[in-house]
Amino acid sequence: MAKKKIVLTGASGSMGGEAFQELLRRRDKYDTVLLLRPSKENKKAFSKYEGQPGVTIAWGDLCNPDDVLRAIDGADHVLHPASLIAPEADDKPAMCKAVNRGGTANIIAAIKKQPQNGDNVRLVYVASVAQYGDRLPPIHMVRVGDPMKPSVGDYYATTKIAAETSVIESGLKYWAVMRQTYIAIPNALTLMDPIMFHQPVDTHIELITSTDAGYGLVQTIEAPDDFYGRVYNMGGGPACRVVFKDYLDRMMKLFGMGDYRKIMPLNWFATRNFHCCWYEDSYVLNEYLGHWRQSLEDHYKQVEANIPWYLKYGARIAPPLVVRAFLKRMAEPLHWIKNNDEEKIKAFFGSREAWEKIPDWKHYTVPEDEPGEPQAILDLKNFTMEEIQTMARIRGGECLSSTFTNAKTKLRWRCAFDHEWDATPVLIRAGHWCPECAAPPWDYDTQAKVDPLLAKFYYNNHDIGEYQKVDYLYCACPMD
Repeated sequence: MAKKKIVLTGASGSMGGEAFQELLRRRDKYDTVLLLRPSKENKKAFSKYEGQPGVTIAWGDLCNPDDVLRAIDGADHVLHPASLIAPEADDKPAMCKAVNRGGTANIIAAIKKQPQNGDNVRLVYVASVAQYGDRLPPIHMVRVGDPMKPSVGDYYATTKIAAETSVIESGLKYWAVMRQTYIAIPNALTLMDPIMFHQPVDTHIELITSTDAGYGLVQTIEAPDDFYGRVYNMGGGPACRVVFKDYLDRMMKLFGMGDYRKIMPLNWFATRNFHCCWYEDSYVLNEYLGHWRQSLEDHYKQVEANIPWYLKYGARIAPPLVVRAFLKRMAEPLHWIKNNDEEKIKAFFGSREAWEKIPDWKHYTVPEDEPGEPQAILDLKNFTMEEIQTMARIRGGECLSSTFTNAKTKLRWRCAFDHEWDATPVLIRAGHWCPECAAPPWDYDTQAKVDPLLAKFYYNNHDIGEYQKVDYLYCACPMD
């Protein structure tokens, strides 16, 4: 029997890199094609695989339709984790759109050029937890079907939402979407980035190790046909759940910095407008893939084993004032306050007055982990016109179509602002809604007043009297 051809994007990333290693372990069953940019770094890292049995490197650009088609010709499976992520995505929104949205569109187009309109090709697209936006306690438990609510200014998340939409609405016979959580890698120095201070300390994180993420992606090749046509949340399960303040505590101690609360005041951290969560339904994907193999403790051990000695012990030698000064320069919220950046202050704190009222660590109140009452969502496999109308009503709109053929046939919808569009019930059931209302711009204060499902999550940490409308938050670069 001929070996299956597997096309993998993003092999230079954390998930894609581990997926490639897993595919190498299975090269007796699969031939792997890597679509890789011919950058200096990629050439150095991957040239050694050229000519090896079962491996082909298609040097090219995801944004170039011809390069994508050349890689995908003859494919049985396309695994697509490649993405331009933050912080680079924040600084280069046009490139972010080209890679994340455009690259995915090129993959779909290339699959449709295969025999029988690509009906024999199976596509797995890796989406992001960032699409859910801010989900602080008590709404930190997330399920597929919760609304897409990317944090204000998170342009990366909006491009992932758009790309996911294109996959779901592609008309391909076999597609699946996995909304990936925070991938924890052994090199925890990546934590030392200004974005760490964008996270509220009570952010709940269900992480997954890069090893398990890559393994799970490859496991989709073995999944049955009923795996496809669905959206999943991909996390590491209950054994990988942690609260950010506890994660910081463990990490800083591993790096020899002691009690982080003595060097980083509470008001260095944002109080809202990030993402991450605990997935209530990540077990569904694990039942297909069996990728829950490593725990939070395994991640900590991996980090400890990879800390260079000079960092592990150098932090203990450095005076606390030096460490504090280094981290203070990294704490972007302090720069927003100093520069009176009103839009960022409003997005991440609510107001300058709210920031000024942030207590010190001694008076910090730990939020309860007990989740609030979950939002009832509909069974993906049992659509009826009554259920479809209910999906529209809980978003403040209506379904204008009077007949229903199947969940993958587009219907006509209208939102509370009288925008009309066509979409499949599968897309709406997955948490998507009006494309004209979708960010950017971000205008949740207006939308939440007429969208009951959005309001349920938005007013968890926003007041009904607030107002902010933002086109873009991080830089003045054009988005298109």
